[in-house]
Amino acid sequence: MKIVLIFLLFFSLGFGKDGHKNRDHEFHMPRDLGYLSLDNEQKEKISKIVSENEKKLKLLHEKKESVEQKMKSYFLEDNFDQEKASKLLVELKTESIAIETDMFKKMHDVLKPKQRELFLQYKREWEVE
Repeated sequence: MKIVLIFLLFFSLGFGKDGHKNRDHEFHMPRDLGYLSLDNEQKEKISKIVSENEKKLKLLHEKKESVEQKMKSYFLEDNFDQEKASKLLVELKTESIAIETDMFKKMHDVLKPKQRELFLQYKREWEVE
């Protein structure tokens, strides 16, 4: 699924529509940045940002699966250690927040002020879940 999203992103970077006229009636693919009218340098930088972010998200997903297994084992123990479980979940959430804010900072540095405004319309698509 992520490969499909990466492909769609790269496709949209190269062939996106100009501007954002009639936004209410325009079809929008998730994570499509065509509406930002990126120049070639921006496209390259954002492609790199997205690629790096996908790698980080893959590792985070693997870590999340490991945490879920640990949480199951904690729950099955005779005494549930709330402190240990909380620490594990906080570490996972902290890493997730760091990945998200790092990506947004890098995107912010590449986008021009008007593009940042437009990006905010679809920011939720880029948030780490």
